[in-house]
Parts: sequence; structure tokens; C-alpha cells
Amino acid sequence: MKLRRNPDHCRHETGFTLVELMIVLVIIGLMASIVVLSFPDGSNDLEDDAQKFAARTAALRDNAILQSRPMAVQVTPSGYSFLERRKGAWSVMEDKPFRSTNWSSGVTAAVGETGPLLISFESTGLPSDRADVRLNYKDFARDIVIAPMGDVQLAGVEQAP
Repeated sequence: MKLRRNPDHCRHETGFTLVELMIVLVIIGLMASIVVLSFPDGSNDLEDDAQKFAARTAALRDNAILQSRPMAVQVTPSGYSFLERRKGAWSVMEDKPFRSTNWSSGVTAAVGETGPLLISFESTGLPSDRADVRLNYKDFARDIVIAPMGDVQLAGVEQAP
């Protein structure tokens, strides 16, 4: 007796078709593009720093009123610190939320050639002068405006020149 092989048995192979492989590759490509686009580009750091600085500066102004003592914020290209007037001299505050803070990586403040910018608030909450603080990150800039009446406001986001 001779055994015959089933010709259909040889043709029945398991695996993926070309169409199935192409669909899987398209799905992987879409998922990879979503992941790449969701990485932060750093402009979120600029926005976070601007909002934190504005909120802390407004809190400093309120604190100057509550304690009836002059207080100030000193802005440098690398960060900012808060000062209070005690015994005729400025001293650095290190109490929360008035700790010295560095800007996020890549964020800098434009303070000009005169050195650090010092913005002081009298015990009435009025600033020593109107002040504009510009934060830069790559091609983006964010302005924080301290108005003559002591209001601290964020100005619009714009492309840096």
C-alpha cells in the first residue's frame, strides 16, 4: 500500500498576508507619530514659569500690605528671589512660597545691561515703578507686566524677534 500525500496539506501554510502586515505597520506608524507629537517642546516650561512668577509676585505685593513692610523681587537671567526690608537693609526671604527659584531649563529673563532687576513694593502695595519682565525660550517670549497700581498681569505669548 502506497501512502499519498494530501496536496491541500502542502498549500495550507500559516502566517500573515501582505495586507495584514501593511495594516499593522500603518497602526504602528500612527501610534509613533502621536507619541512624538505629545513630547513637550519647552514652551510649556515658559508658560509655567511665567504663571508661577506672576502669582508669587502678586502674593509678595499682598504680603507687603499685610505686614506693612517693603518687599521686593529681584529678577536675574537665571531666576528670581524675594527680599524684605528689615532694619534698613534688604534680606532674602526663604519661606514658602517666597523661596529663590531658578527658571526652567532653557528659560531666561531679559533684564538689560544694568544687572539684576529689582522691583520693590511699598507697604501700600504700590511698586517702585512700572516693570516689564520678559521671559524667553528659544523662539517664544512671555511678558509679565507690573502696573503702576501694583497689578501683576501676563501679557500675550509671542514669537521672539
